Amino acid sequence: MTVFLRLAQIGGMLLLLLSTVVLLAACDSGGSAQTPTATVAKAGFHATLKTTDGQFVVQFSVTPNRLGLNAFTVAVQDASSNKPVPGLQVQLTTTMLDMDMGTDEMNLTANGQGQYSAQGTLSMSGHWEIGILLRTQGTIVHKVSVELATAA
Repeated sequence: MTVFLRLAQIGGMLLLLLSTVVLLAACDSGGSAQTPTATVAKAGFHATLKTTDGQFVVQFSVTPNRLGLNAFTVAVQDASSNKPVPGLQVQLTTTMLDMDMGTDEMNLTANGQGQYSAQGTLSMSGHWEIGILLRTQGTIVHKVSVELATAA
């Protein structure tokens, strides 16, 4: 009987030690509850979209897709030839869907090869609608929009 009690004590101490190690490891890595959020934030948001008139295909991304400063990039291709489309004026509109905060606008800078980018701020975590407006030299506006969820 004494041997069984001693083994139970040793087993209990090992279980306590193992639990402590697991708890310390979780604290050191930022907590297991935060790991999925960090992974999502690093990945950002990416979407392939077609303008409402079907003339352009847009590759859109927001990195890191978090509250605060983000990089917004748009690559535009002609839908029929799949060639990049330089020389556009590209503007984004950001609208918070969870709360009426109005709509902000952001002009993107062209790199000359059908890619456009800017840095901007998403002022809250939550659900956003991003409008992408493409203006050709003839001032024709081509539109597409996408909804995304932004992490804190």
